[in-house]
Amino acid sequence: MRGTTIKLYLALALVFGSLFLFSLTITAVAYSSSSSLIITELYPNTEQEQDEYVAIINPCARSVNLEGWSLTDNEGKITFPQFRIAPGETLYVTRNASAFVEQRSSVTIHPTFEYGSDSDPEVGNLQQAGKAFVLRNSGDEVILQDEHGRIVDALIYGDSSYKGAGWHGKPLKKPREGMILNRKGNEDTDTANDWILIYFDASYHAPETFSTSTIVTAFVSPDNSFAVLQQEIGKASSSLCVNLYEFTNPKLLELVLDALNRGVKVQLLLEGSPIGGISGDELCIAEKIKERGGEVRFSDDPFINHAKYAVIDDKTTILMSENWKSTGVPCDNSFGNRGWGIVLRDREIASYFKEVFAEDFRRGKDFSVEAERGSCWLAREMPHGSYVPVFEPFSINCDFTVIPVLAPDSALSDETILGMINSARACVYVQQFSARLVWGENVSPFIAAIISAARRGCEVKVLLDSKYLEGENNNDEVVSWLNELASADNLSLEARLADLDSLGLAKVHNKGLIVDGEKVLICSLNWNANSVYNREAGVIVENADIAGYYEAVFIHDWDASIAGIQNDSKGTDTKMRIVYVALTLVVVFAIFRVVKWYKRM
Repeated sequence: MRGTTIKLYLALALVFGSLFLFSLTITAVAYSSSSSLIITELYPNTEQEQDEYVAIINPCARSVNLEGWSLTDNEGKITFPQFRIAPGETLYVTRNASAFVEQRSSVTIHPTFEYGSDSDPEVGNLQQAGKAFVLRNSGDEVILQDEHGRIVDALIYGDSSYKGAGWHGKPLKKPREGMILNRKGNEDTDTANDWILIYFDASYHAPETFSTSTIVTAFVSPDNSFAVLQQEIGKASSSLCVNLYEFTNPKLLELVLDALNRGVKVQLLLEGSPIGGISGDELCIAEKIKERGGEVRFSDDPFINHAKYAVIDDKTTILMSENWKSTGVPCDNSFGNRGWGIVLRDREIASYFKEVFAEDFRRGKDFSVEAERGSCWLAREMPHGSYVPVFEPFSINCDFTVIPVLAPDSALSDETILGMINSARACVYVQQFSARLVWGENVSPFIAAIISAARRGCEVKVLLDSKYLEGENNNDEVVSWLNELASADNLSLEARLADLDSLGLAKVHNKGLIVDGEKVLICSLNWNANSVYNREAGVIVENADIAGYYEAVFIHDWDASIAGIQNDSKGTDTKMRIVYVALTLVVVFAIFRVVKWYKRM
């Protein structure tokens, strides 16, 4: 009996002890929730200056009273009044509420507080102390403090020298005018890895993985790209959304006009400032589509709109490396660029890209036909060349996975291109129009990744275009440097310049990547520092049959090309930068080995 009583007391003690610990846990969680608001957006470099803003979110499970909380840049300080921010709520704090709303006339986002003026009586005004709280374009720190002055979150960018609590490592890159510093999610490591630069009035599109089973069509230029587009556009019945850097092909225009005649809703987004300006042919194409009832807009973002994709009837997505020009999608396939394309017939994938398109299209400037232009005229002559078509389109009904790749959103994410290269176990094949070895003072992250793959024992082949080699830090330098590195370190890595004469191609305009014969990248993104901030679009497709099609095309081009030549006549500056990059790679590799040794200890 006594033993039973003792057991009962022990059981009760255990229950009440557990309840006590649970209550402490709940209290701790509640306390941490009240102290874990985070900054999610910052817009410092604006056109008007008055519409700069900071966004703060409450990612916690309970509301937080902001009374006494503050934002500071260590010069000025703005303090919040009594205000409860609800779970999941985002509040916007702007310098001028009226300017904020004016810049977002097409979006229903309203500021909660303003601090530099009293422009809207319905928006709360924050108390200021010290100097004016102004976000410097060149760099600054933005620090969120609770009512006790403790640092809750911080964001450091540009030339700020801040070394205090709430941030670790290098500041974020200074944004161009019209670019927003945007947190990629609610994860907060207090480093630049949490953040990305996106366009004003844009959303962040995180990488997603789509697993599906449907019919896929792989195709290439110049062999069969026109035939594939002709078939797919010809089947459009309700909508056609097209985003392109350039559109000058009159035969493709005819297909779009036929779609308009069938009652298809057509929306076309083009780059507003392409290199060399908008051509007369493209203006004529825009005018004809507009006259037939289509909607045409030109992108006006800080970086270029370099994407090349179309969404048809909300169920089919076409992605390419090529513009809709006579070289990119030639009617006469004896002439043209080497490029890759793919048709994905899946509604979820189409919905993903349709959402991106709708947002980009909304930001674009509407095209208006100028009466004084008169009737426009398109050059109809199709160039003829010496290319002998080799490849037919490849359609297959199969299981596969797709990861969309977008710049600026996910181009440098470990879940997209870098993750694809880092996953390589056997081989990495790269075909690129433009690759830069040096990005500022650092090695290209893509080049660094393929070198790491070679060091892991992967076979790496790099085939670059040879048409444009003027200047420094170009494809020929990349080829020479990679081959020298491979020889010095005994790596299974070789780089070549495409032999355009032997291939019969105008140029290699592709931006493709194949890993282990299982994954393939079809994309618009060149491997240079600016491309990762452009609007670029592509997909990583995982399926051995699909990857095998593009691998056959790659090997065809590789075998027809001579080994890369070295060029010793370049300037000293480039050589010094290449030496610097080489030393950087050695140091990075040494650190990697030390960390790996330490983890084994």
